[in-house]
Amino acid sequence: MSDMAKRLNQCRKPAGDTGKVVVEDMNESHFELTGWGLRKVNIQENSKILDIGCGGGRTINRLASLTPKGKVFGIDYSIDCVNWASDYNKDLVAQGKVEIYNATVEKLPFEDEKFDFVSAVETIYFWPDVVDNLKEIKRVLKPSGKILVINEIYKDEKFKDRNDEYVKMGNLKIYTPKEFEELFKKAGYRNVQIEIKEEKNWICSVAEK
Repeated sequence: MSDMAKRLNQCRKPAGDTGKVVVEDMNESHFELTGWGLRKVNIQENSKILDIGCGGGRTINRLASLTPKGKVFGIDYSIDCVNWASDYNKDLVAQGKVEIYNATVEKLPFEDEKFDFVSAVETIYFWPDVVDNLKEIKRVLKPSGKILVINEIYKDEKFKDRNDEYVKMGNLKIYTPKEFEELFKKAGYRNVQIEIKEEKNWICSVAEK
């Protein structure tokens, strides 16, 4: 297996020494992408937020700075990521402003209508059943709560060769912008907005419960 394939495989469930390297790289490489997506939403200073697939924890840290009177929760199904993200945010965890759990998008460990906002950066590729998983997220959103999903890859002919290689090596599932929109609509979301950054092959969706 090539080094690139090993790294892409680690993106699904980072673990061990290689996973730590990949997660630290994600904290850096996803920063601009995440900022682009976050500019599409208006987070209130007292929001209660969930970050799904929190990886190395930098997005959690960023979200916490946007909601200084609120609280940010994170989940990841890699226990190593939970530990790394907790360490990255140790001061916020100690202050009670951040909580991070080992959990999956299939069964979120939260009560109904808990969150104002849910984010998922570079994770939807790996979800086992996207429509069902989006429904589970909708369960924990408050009425009119919003979800933001950000990906740095979508189906596009200009990037086909590169993306096909990523899909093969990393066992990813990617979508066209139209397919992306339909997934949210099938899960029962309203006001679905899809935006792309065509020159970078980035895509994000904002949808409302």
